[in-house]
Amino acid sequence: MFGCDLRRFFMICVVISLTSFVVFQSNQSFGAEKQMWKYVGNAGCKCHMSKGCFEGEEYKERLHSHTFKERLKTDEEKSNPECLKCHATALDMKIKKDKSKLGNFIEDVACEACHGPGEGYEDVKKNYNKKGKDAFKELLEKDPMTARKVQFDAGLVVAGVNKYNTIKEQCLECHWEDANDKNKCPKAGNDEKTGKPKVMDFKEYFKKDDHRDNDRIDDVLAKMSDDEKKKWKGYIEQDPLFKTKPSNAH
Repeated sequence: MFGCDLRRFFMICVVISLTSFVVFQSNQSFGAEKQMWKYVGNAGCKCHMSKGCFEGEEYKERLHSHTFKERLKTDEEKSNPECLKCHATALDMKIKKDKSKLGNFIEDVACEACHGPGEGYEDVKKNYNKKGKDAFKELLEKDPMTARKVQFDAGLVVAGVNKYNTIKEQCLECHWEDANDKNKCPKAGNDEKTGKPKVMDFKEYFKKDDHRDNDRIDDVLAKMSDDEKKKWKGYIEQDPLFKTKPSNAH
């Protein structure tokens, strides 16, 4: 976003695309672990298929989709690792050939910035068990929780489910709520409306960019017994925020 002195890491919250000049601070939590899969970029991403979900053409309307261009104005900022950690994706990570235009990162805050490198779970969806492109769709219809498990086991990250206890916890890797946060970007400036230092209003951002589906898995979770929840520990929602309905739910 801004040319920054960012310290902690990760590349913004999956749910938060910023419609204003916002608050990033940190880096990619995936970098601290051994990388099993490569980053593949957004092209062809078809995870959220329900009407009203944040994907494809809708994603292009969010600041996340062009934060590199909009927020990093100088050559120094565009090459500064402390800025790229939250204004680009996969900095210094393994990236699939031809997916990186400028070197050791993918421009902007892509899906994988929050959901982890997609090579593994992309393959699951395209050719599950080497049975072709329809195999995963059939599994999702027949056994939604197993379908979720094979994606997660192939590297898919969903904050509040299998990596962070809450969605907000992941967002705070690059955003801040405290105007006095020592790690906030020094170029954040003040809010144009309030005149106060810019901070993240998590509830407001989440409301704007909630991109959850209401799908087969949600139907299963709603009927899941306590014993079944224990069985699927690590694959079901922890964040109480998930108890609210997504915007596309009926």
